[in-house]
This record gives sequence, C-alpha cells and structure tokens, in this order.
Amino acid sequence: MTATRPVVSVLLPVRNGMPYLPAAIDSLLRQTFRHLEVLAIDDGSTDATASYLRALTDPRVRVLTAPTPGLASALNAGLAAARGRYVARQDADDWSSPERLQRQVAWLDARTDVDVLATAASFVDERNAPLESAWTRTVRAQWDVAVTPARIAALMPLTCCIFHATVMARTGTLRDAGGYDQATVPAEDYDLWLRLLPAHRFARLSEPLYTVRVHAASSSAVGRADQIARVIEAKLRYLRRQMPDLPWPVRLVLPCNDRGAEVFRRVGPALGYVPTPGSGCWIGVRPYSCSASATSTHGSNTSTSQL
Repeated sequence: MTATRPVVSVLLPVRNGMPYLPAAIDSLLRQTFRHLEVLAIDDGSTDATASYLRALTDPRVRVLTAPTPGLASALNAGLAAARGRYVARQDADDWSSPERLQRQVAWLDARTDVDVLATAASFVDERNAPLESAWTRTVRAQWDVAVTPARIAALMPLTCCIFHATVMARTGTLRDAGGYDQATVPAEDYDLWLRLLPAHRFARLSEPLYTVRVHAASSSAVGRADQIARVIEAKLRYLRRQMPDLPWPVRLVLPCNDRGAEVFRRVGPALGYVPTPGSGCWIGVRPYSCSASATSTHGSNTSTSQL
C-alpha cells in the first residue's frame, strides 16, 4: 500500500470477471484522484480472474477473498477492510470516467449533509457500442432528473433510482447501517438505500461519469426474476418501518393482475401482507411496474406511505 492513508476505498467484487475486468481496474488506476485503494474481492472465480489479480503490481490494489460465497459477503468484506473515509463502488464489467472519483470527493467534502452520492451513467453493449433502448430512455427520463436529496428521497421508495456502481458514500454511514444483507441479493443495494431512508440524504451528479456494460452474462440480466422479488420484499419491509402501527397480518389489495401483482402475492405473506380482497385493515398497492402508494386503514384512521 501507499504510505498515506487512502481517501477513497473502491469496492470491486468480482466472480468470473474476464474478459472485462482489466478495463474496469485500469479505469480506476487512471483516475485523476490518486488517493485511493482498489479492493478487488474475489467471490469464488473459476476463470482467469484470480491469476490476473495476483499479477497486478500497483500497490493501490488490494486483493481479498470473500469469506463466504455471495455478493453481499464480498461487499461486506471490502467494507470491513476499507481504509478510506469514503467507499465507492465499481462493477467488474463496467468502467469509470477518469475524473469520476475526484468529482465525487470534492462534492461530498463540500456537502457534509449528504451521505450517498451517485452519478448519471452511459450504457454500452458487450462490444462497447453505445446502447439505446426503451430501458435506457426510461432511466434518463425518470432517474437522471432526480439529482437533489428531496427528489431522490421521493423517488427511491418507488424504484431503485441510482446505479449502485456509480455510488460514493461515507464509510461510517454504510458500516453503521450494518452493510449489505445477503438475503436481499440481487437487490442488496436497494435494501440498503431503503434502510438508510429517511435519516440519510442522497444526491446525484448529473454528468455520466460511469459506463454500464449491458450484456447477457451480467448478474442483473441473469437474475432478473429473483431481483424483482427481492425488490418487492425491500419495499414491503420499508413500508412496515414507515408505518410501524400496521397490524400483522394486514390485507394486501392488488387492483391489477400483472407480473408485479403475482410477485406481491408470492412474497407478501412471509412479511405479514395477505393478498386478498376485502375490508377492514388493508393496504392497497399498485404493482411493481407502476408508480405506487400504499394506504393503511385502521378503523377510522387512514395513513399513506409511498411504495
């Protein structure tokens, strides 16, 4: 390691990261901000990832091994080992713009009221060609316009409106929150953000300082169905934290009957939400794919929370 303590610890969990991993790490070692360490956490790779990491000679790179299999375990190992006052994320198949970390450090140093700072992102395919799709247009129209703490706080309960890998956060904030929960993977980031709300503030730099590579083998593509279920579980847990007077169980009324409604019906009972029509104590929820609010009726008392 370098003689001085790093300001930023970049958490880079990786499982079978070749052939994209070298470009990801190179983008970090070429940052204009030099006071960093890259914590590459190998999560059981079976390709050439381990040999590539062992061959790196830059003293800013520290190679760790996840103590148990799983993304959250790898992230928590990195969070525990981090020496910087800030932690940043980087995925093994993406890359960061050269000025990304410098811009985020300067912003967080100046805004001590904000704990988590994301950036906008660009998108490419597996051949590095710019990617334009209905999904990327939705991200730009719905997510990227939310840059202030107030806008993100309003949007976050509806959708995970920041890309995890673009984030820089205060190390103590993530540690105090207990880090990542393996049971929530592949929505471990969304679960953490909802646990931080409303006591902690989020913001976003509007410039696309990070590039997301979208390809068939990415973890988000492979685990999409499971991710939807974990996202909805995170929403339902958040709702109970926001409305602690909810009975157990409470009726869950779903006005639509699409994929999101089916997932609500499947995951709701374990969290105390009974998907059934009727009166009395109930929660009305629009499905995952819609903007939503949840209303709890307790006799003559009614309260509403975003979901």
